[in-house]
Amino acid sequence: MVMKDGVLHTTYAAPARSPDDVYLTIKQSLAENRYGAGQYLREEQLAKSLGVSRTPVREALRRLGAEGWVEIRPNYGVRVKAWSLQDAREIFEARLLIEPFLAGRAALKIGAAEIERLGTLAEQMSAITRRTSTPETTEAWFAANGEFHSIITSAAGNSRLERSLTSMKETPLIKWTFDSYDDEHRANSARQHVEIVQALENRHAAWAEAITRCHILAAEKAVLDRYQREHPLP
Repeated sequence: MVMKDGVLHTTYAAPARSPDDVYLTIKQSLAENRYGAGQYLREEQLAKSLGVSRTPVREALRRLGAEGWVEIRPNYGVRVKAWSLQDAREIFEARLLIEPFLAGRAALKIGAAEIERLGTLAEQMSAITRRTSTPETTEAWFAANGEFHSIITSAAGNSRLERSLTSMKETPLIKWTFDSYDDEHRANSARQHVEIVQALENRHAAWAEAITRCHILAAEKAVLDRYQREHPLP
């Protein structure tokens, strides 16, 4: 207890943050690009800002290093990973192997309530494409798109593949995808979301797989084209 202005007040210690909390907080900061590519992350500074000891921070950075979010450089420290063209290709290659399969499985298992929610999200994304692109519309699209695909992968009922896919899609590269779209790309993507819903409504696994594959290939082309524009060969 402490005395303030002649009144006795009860004080409470801040709740201890678990290692998982520390890991998720740092990961969210990385996903939101709060740290620049190549920036070093100092254990002591992170621990101080999060109000924890260095031990959970050290463990979080190890986990993030294993997942590819940061690079652990012996004798130098930990720095934010700079995504390369090869990283983009590998992520999209992995998505093409996993995501269409899960969409096909979902077509056979997904419930009516989930399909209704997917329809609502598809309508939201279509509405976003009709607005001028701003940071706010990008965030709105990213949130709706994330929920849309999460519902489908969850409905497939394969938790291991779902976790693998989720880990890949949490990278900053995925948010960068929508930033890479021009008006035509955005409109095409919105139409593809609508068609995915139609395939699921019809319980048509092959259709769901095919349109999901087209959807990912279109996103891959937009990202690779942008990367090559911004990093032209000498």
